Amino acid sequence: MKRLTTHPLAGVIATALLLTAILGSMVFDRVRLLQTAREIVLPITPVDPRDLFRGDYARLTYEISTLDSHLLVWAPGDPRRPKNVFATLESDVTFKWRVVAVSLNLPKNLATNQIAIAGRLNQRQPNSVSYGIERYYVPEGTGDDLEKLARDKTLSAVVAVDTRGRAAIKGLMRDGRRIYDEPLW
Repeated sequence: MKRLTTHPLAGVIATALLLTAILGSMVFDRVRLLQTAREIVLPITPVDPRDLFRGDYARLTYEISTLDSHLLVWAPGDPRRPKNVFATLESDVTFKWRVVAVSLNLPKNLATNQIAIAGRLNQRQPNSVSYGIERYYVPEGTGDDLEKLARDKTLSAVVAVDTRGRAAIKGLMRDGRRIYDEPLW
């Protein structure tokens, strides 16, 4: 203890290094997710709100965000309803993804046309789940354009999903062509 009080600069440097390492690991984790995870494409419907600190973003909703009641692994209105779930998505021959199962644990041994995505249940809407991909930050003034594309049903999100079910938006597509890419850094 005496050593730190005689060299207060060492404590400041150690704290700065620790905080830098924590922030660096968060950035590295996100970059690794975007670079190495499996990609899926989900149709979206955005709304254009604004975040005071980060600017314009599109609020995205997905068909997979509303679960069919027959897939629920808990009873409606059950006070022990879980907060976190894993949705098993399955793609058909047209590469349209839909929820085929919901579980409390990460599913194992999925088919090649399936992927598990981690979600958090909405406490007010029993069949609604969020996957952490409901916001996409866009260049200022482009939110209205995204809303129009969504109304025309021509907009989709490219989503990276890793083996633990974590998801991140890699970009947006219009009619099968990439129009926005998420910068890695």
